[in-house]
Amino acid sequence: MGVDDASQETESPSRPDAATPSAASIELTVNGQSRRLSYEQAFALACGLLENGRVDDASKVFSRLEEFADRGPRAFVMHAFCESAGKHFDASKVLLDAAFEGEDARLAGAINDAFVYYHVAGRQEGMRLLGELIDKHDHLPTLCLLLGNLVSAAGNATLARRCWSLAVHRDRKGGAVAAVAMRHLRK
Repeated sequence: MGVDDASQETESPSRPDAATPSAASIELTVNGQSRRLSYEQAFALACGLLENGRVDDASKVFSRLEEFADRGPRAFVMHAFCESAGKHFDASKVLLDAAFEGEDARLAGAINDAFVYYHVAGRQEGMRLLGELIDKHDHLPTLCLLLGNLVSAAGNATLARRCWSLAVHRDRKGGAVAAVAMRHLRK
């Protein structure tokens, strides 16, 4: 199932507030067929593609999801991870810099360093660095989800479940990260 193209549409609820992003749908062309997905469904699709080694397809979907500014850095972080998986570390850094501007510029560098370590220097060190970031930045459920996926792939199901539980608790109710983490916890 390749992702060929993506377009977006947004629908505003009657009274949006800061805690609840506006409803959004994205049209994706998958294997030549057009499908309309909610933001959360598209995020879950991209995560599934990444988990199945379809990094380029996941990267395309995450890239489209970046257009929804009210969703925070989640798509940028996941897209940056995809870029670093392809050894495109400069592209990863640019994405993280865009997601974490101003005071959070150091955070962008620290996340990128963890990704570089994971993909080049040593997976264990990269995971350790992500764990440190999770401890310091409880407002980033995406890092919890990602670390859960990485430690699961490394065979540590117990730690993976703890990371996914953190992702659920740190994301907003009904959030895309929480939905993907819950899917893992139900397995």
